[in-house]
Amino acid sequence: MLSSISADLKKSINKAGISRQIEAVEICDLWEKVICQIFGDQVIDKSSALSFKDGTLTVAVLSPVLSQEFRFKEEEIKDKLNRGRKIWVKKIRFEI
Repeated sequence: MLSSISADLKKSINKAGISRQIEAVEICDLWEKVICQIFGDQVIDKSSALSFKDGTLTVAVLSPVLSQEFRFKEEEIKDKLNRGRKIWVKKIRFEI
């Protein structure tokens, strides 16, 4: 019974066309966890994922220095964000 409810829910989400929005929210929510894994707790409150659309994750960053540090590790960040996903982060755009 439970598995059929789960399957029905997935079908309804796909039919309504909101699966991409759900994936975008999940990627944005995952940003803090991934950044914390790579850089540690000291950077948690210095950046925030704003949006994810067409493979581009937009992130607000407090300083140009931190933006540069994120760019150096961009491939590692993307690898962690993309793990187990159908829709991939292809590019990260940093806004200061």
